[in-house]
Amino acid sequence: MARHKHAEEERRIGDLSLTELEAVVEERRRIERARAFLEADDTQRFNPITLQPHEKRKRRRRRGWRDNILFLVEVAAVVSLIAIIVFAVGNLQALNLEFAQSIRGQQSADTQPVTNVAAAPAQAVGELPGSSFPPLVGGELPGSSAPPEALPASIGVAVQKAPALPPPTPGLESPTRIVIPALGVDWPIVSGDGWEELKRGVGHHVGSADPGERGNMILSGHNDVFGEVFKDLEALKNGDRVQVYAGGRLFTYEVRAKRIVLPNELSVLQSSREPIVTLITCHPYRVDSHRLVVIAQLIP
Repeated sequence: MARHKHAEEERRIGDLSLTELEAVVEERRRIERARAFLEADDTQRFNPITLQPHEKRKRRRRRGWRDNILFLVEVAAVVSLIAIIVFAVGNLQALNLEFAQSIRGQQSADTQPVTNVAAAPAQAVGELPGSSFPPLVGGELPGSSAPPEALPASIGVAVQKAPALPPPTPGLESPTRIVIPALGVDWPIVSGDGWEELKRGVGHHVGSADPGERGNMILSGHNDVFGEVFKDLEALKNGDRVQVYAGGRLFTYEVRAKRIVLPNELSVLQSSREPIVTLITCHPYRVDSHRLVVIAQLIP
């Protein structure tokens, strides 16, 4: 069968002319090229070349004389601001030091006897004493350092400032001096803990206990103005001593607790069954949003 088919193909090829034979050969070559193309590796058939566009380098713009002047002005402004802040802080520290020295000098020069009078009744208090800001008038929130605004003239009401009440006279058993050896504090104690009283020393809350008595003796002082008497009060630890004098008598208290409370936390002003002293000042330093409270108990 195969021989018969092969013979037929040879007979057909023999009947073809030369032109037809050339066409058959060319067709065979085309078929072979197509087969070889299909069998070739796809990765070798297509190798596209990506041409990256030529990127021009951006030329850096030179700063002109105006830019240089503005830069110098900005630097000078920053340096001036820093210098003003440093100068203000230095002046405040010097003022506090000078105030503390004057208070201590006044304490050593004061030799007048103390008159014994009955203590005045305790006054109503809206927040804890020891604030670094002056008292407010009206319904403003506490913490403002600006004086209250004057009434407009169109209302037609003339408001006059009421005269300040004289501070109560301390008795023979009233505290006159506080010494905290761990902090190097040695300051006079004045009767009352208002804005004016705390300018002259540590304030004894009117109506609170006297040294050695059973109850709560409340003493307040500033931490960042008028001598910074209680600036380092936060450094006190349990067991540290607080010495309070009543004239020539010495009473020693030992620190038992330390708290940070809001200015309206009046529970620390309550009386106590034990003889204690409560020290109050603003907190944190030069922020004064809270109060630092240190409680010490009398020891024999």
